[in-house]
Amino acid sequence: MASPLSDAHCHAHEYGEAELESFRKAFDIVVAVSDDIASSERTIELAHRFAFLAPCVGIHPWAVGDGDPGSLARRLEELVRRGEVLCLGEVGLDLAFVPQTFEKQLELFRLLLDLARDYDLAVNVHAAKAWRQALEEISGKGVRRALFHWYNGPLDVLNEIAARGYLISINPTARISPKHLEIAKKAPLSVLTFESDGPYEYRGLRLSPWMILETVNLVAKERKLEYSELIEISKYNITKFLGL
Repeated sequence: MASPLSDAHCHAHEYGEAELESFRKAFDIVVAVSDDIASSERTIELAHRFAFLAPCVGIHPWAVGDGDPGSLARRLEELVRRGEVLCLGEVGLDLAFVPQTFEKQLELFRLLLDLARDYDLAVNVHAAKAWRQALEEISGKGVRRALFHWYNGPLDVLNEIAARGYLISINPTARISPKHLEIAKKAPLSVLTFESDGPYEYRGLRLSPWMILETVNLVAKERKLEYSELIEISKYNITKFLGL
């Protein structure tokens, strides 16, 4: 393969070690996000053995539930203090699937943005149907580096994301979602990265880092760009996002 691949958002803790070993052959950066405290600890552990994993710790909006935001934030800070974490993720807001916990989500998100700012960490953000509010919270807290994963929001918010120097990621659902493909076609190259969100299953697709190959090819054809150019742009943007 001419150039190693990169993945801006992957749940590596959900894969077996044999699958992770197979990714090592083709990927030089996989941003490994977490869903809760246990998976955050697992992600850090995996990053010790798989150097291509960039470990992120986080509490997914779906995992907030009845948890105490202050306690959850303190637990994550304990992990951050080890000095092994490159970003907070998956963190954010969700008005699409769990609107009933939105106030707790927002309280926790604000605490985690404080943490990201204080430790100069990137944030890997879930913001389903809460794109603008998430952007305003991130910008308002003075967080320098943010990536809006699986961006599927309005184009005007995309333009604001670009203006503030943040990133988005495009994933394999671009092949079955006209809206997501349209975003991939219109996003400035300066904000564009590719992700798998593996191994999440969406409309019969079990998402995988290997699908990034097909996704990049699809977007390259739509934008009349070279495949290799998009691979390099995504890698450059991910590296910048992580502060590497």
